[in-house]
Amino acid sequence: MSGFVNKAVGNMESGVGKIIGDEGMQKRGEDRALRGHGEQKIGQDKAQRQENLDDAKNSAAAQKTKGAAQQAGGAMKEGAGRVMGNEQMEEAGRQARAEGVGRADKH
Repeated sequence: MSGFVNKAVGNMESGVGKIIGDEGMQKRGEDRALRGHGEQKIGQDKAQRQENLDDAKNSAAAQKTKGAAQQAGGAMKEGAGRVMGNEQMEEAGRQARAEGVGRADKH
C-alpha cells in the first residue's frame, strides 16, 4: 500500500478510535499514519536521488570524460588498424576519435 494511503487510513483510524474511546484503535491508527508518512518520505528521497543521478550523468564534466574516453578508444583502434594494415579499422578509429573530440569540446 502506498504511503499516502497508509497515512490517510491511519489518520482516519486514529480519529475514529479517539471518537469512540478505543485507545488501541487510536494507537494503531497513529502508528499506521506514521508508517505512511515514512513511506512517503522514502519515496521522495528516492525520486530526488534519481534526479541527482540523472543530472550527474548529463553534466558537462561527465560528457567531457566520455568524450576523452571515446578519443582514447578511437586512437587505440586507429593504431591497431595501422599496425595490422586494416584501413577500415584505422578509419573507424579516426572517426571515433574525432567524435570524442567533438563531444569533449562541446561541453
